[in-house]
Amino acid sequence: MNGIIIRAIQAAHARVVRPAWRRFEHAIRNCETAQHARLRGLLRANAATAYGRAHRFESISSVREWQDRVPLVDYDGIAPWIERAAAGEPHVLTAAPVRRFERTSGSTAPNKLVPYTTALLYEFAAATGPWLYDLHTSCPGLRGTTTYWSISPAARQPERTTGGIAIGFTDDTEYFSAPERFALRRMLAVPPAVARVREMDGWADATARHLVAAEDLGLISVWHPSFFTLLLQRIEDRLDACLDALSPRRRAAVRQRLQSGTLGEALWPRLAVVSCWADAAAARAVPSLARALPHARIQPKGLLATEGVVSFPLMREDTSLCVAAVAGHFLEFVDLDRPAARPRLAHELEPGASYAPVVSTGGGLYRYRLGDAVSCTGFHDQAPVLRFDGRIDHVSDLVGEKLNPHLVASALRDAEQAAGVKLTFALVAPAAEGIPRYCLYAEGVDGAALEAIGHAVEERLCASHGYRYARALGQLAALRAVPVHDGAARYLRARAAAGQRAGDIKPADLDNRLDWSAVFGEAETRFVPAEATT
Repeated sequence: MNGIIIRAIQAAHARVVRPAWRRFEHAIRNCETAQHARLRGLLRANAATAYGRAHRFESISSVREWQDRVPLVDYDGIAPWIERAAAGEPHVLTAAPVRRFERTSGSTAPNKLVPYTTALLYEFAAATGPWLYDLHTSCPGLRGTTTYWSISPAARQPERTTGGIAIGFTDDTEYFSAPERFALRRMLAVPPAVARVREMDGWADATARHLVAAEDLGLISVWHPSFFTLLLQRIEDRLDACLDALSPRRRAAVRQRLQSGTLGEALWPRLAVVSCWADAAAARAVPSLARALPHARIQPKGLLATEGVVSFPLMREDTSLCVAAVAGHFLEFVDLDRPAARPRLAHELEPGASYAPVVSTGGGLYRYRLGDAVSCTGFHDQAPVLRFDGRIDHVSDLVGEKLNPHLVASALRDAEQAAGVKLTFALVAPAAEGIPRYCLYAEGVDGAALEAIGHAVEERLCASHGYRYARALGQLAALRAVPVHDGAARYLRARAAAGQRAGDIKPADLDNRLDWSAVFGEAETRFVPAEATT
C-alpha cells in the first residue's frame, strides 16, 4: 500500500484513539477516583440483572460493601450464570445484550465461554487505545508502515451457543472499537479473510505469502513469541517459492539484504516493534524471536486475557512499563502473602509485593479471579506498574494452551479404562528441553501398553481447544510417554527437596514446577499421535 495513504490512515486512527489516551492520563493521575467511578458505573448499569438482584447491586454504595456482598469467583463459580446467557436468556449478567462469546481454556473446565458486550469492548479499548497511541507517538519509525495482527482462530469452525449467539472473533482487530477496526484493517499486512481458511497448512501458507509480500511491515502483534517464530520458519523452509511470487525488484532487494542480515531483516527492513508475551513461561521463547528479528524492539504485552485487561505497555526510552489499565475494568488485587485479607485497590499496592488480580467487567464477570500472579514494581503517576509472574492455579501454560489438572486427571483415567490397566504412578509435566511438549511419566506398564496409553492421553488432551490449537499450529509437539521406576518415591523426594513439607505433599497429575526429566532420569520413549490430534 502507498506509504502516503498509510500515513493518512494512521493520522486518522490517532485522532480516534486520542480521547482514550486522555481518559487514561486522567485516570492515572486520579486512580482512586477513576476506579470508584468504574465500580459505580457497573453497579448502576447492571443492578436489574439476575446477578445484580441476587447480590443487591442497587444498595451497594462503597467498595467495602461491594467486597462484603459480592463473592470472589473463578470460572466454575460464574459458569451457571454464563450458561443461562449462552442459552439466550437476557439480562442474566448484564443489562446490555451479549454480542458474542469467546472461547478460552479454563482453570478446571477444558473450555470456558466469556461473554462480550459493547461495554466490555469499550473497556478493552480503554487499554488498547492508549497503547496504540503511545506506540505510534513513541516510535516514529512506524509511520507509513503496515501491521500484522495474529489471526488467533485460524482453522476454527464457526460456532454458536445453544441460544444462537456467535462464538469467537474472526481476528484480533475485533477487540477494538468499530472506528479503530476500520482504520486498523486498512493497515493490515495479512487480511482478515485468511482466517476463513479452514485447513491449517493452507492458512499458514496464505499467511506466509502475505507476510513475504509486506515490504513495509512495521509492527507485529502476536501472543506467544513462538507463534511468529514458527511462521518465520515456514517462510524459510519455502523461501524460494515465496520469493518467486514477488516482483523482480522486491525479490532482488530481499536476496541482496540476505547477504548481510537475517531473513527477518531482509524481508522487513522497516520492522520496528514486535508486541508479544515476554514474561513468565513465555520469556523462554523471546530470545529465539529476538535473534530472528534483531532490528525490532520486543515489547511485552502486559497482562491481557480473554476475560479482560489488567495491564498494558507504554514505551519509555529503552524499556517498557506495563501499567495497570485503571481506565477500563474495576480492578482488585489479592495479596498473595496475605490471601485472607481484604483485596487491595490499584492505588493501594505496595512495590515489591505479589498479587492475584481480580477483575469486574462490563461483560458480566464480577470479582473474577484470573488465576494469574503479578508483582508491583513501582508506580506511573498513581497507577501501579505490574510484572506478570505466571499462573497460580496450577495451570500449565507453555504457549497459551492452559492445560489444567482436571483435564489431565480425566485423560489419565479414561486412558487407563480404555487400556484395562491401572498405572501405579503417572505425572504429566512439560519437557525441560527441546521443542515445547508434555511428557507422561508412567509406571506400571511399558512397551505397547504404555504407547497405547500415551496415544489415548494425547487424544483426550486435544479435546481442549487451547491444547488442540497449539498442537495444530506446531507450537507444541506430541505428548511423549516415558517409563519410570520408583516414580512416587522420586516425586516425594523431589517435592521435599524443593522445600515442601513431607506431610503437605499431595499426589499430582500435572506439575510444571520442576525439571521432572532430571528427577526421573529415564530414557524417553517416543510415539507418533494419531492424525486426528492435529
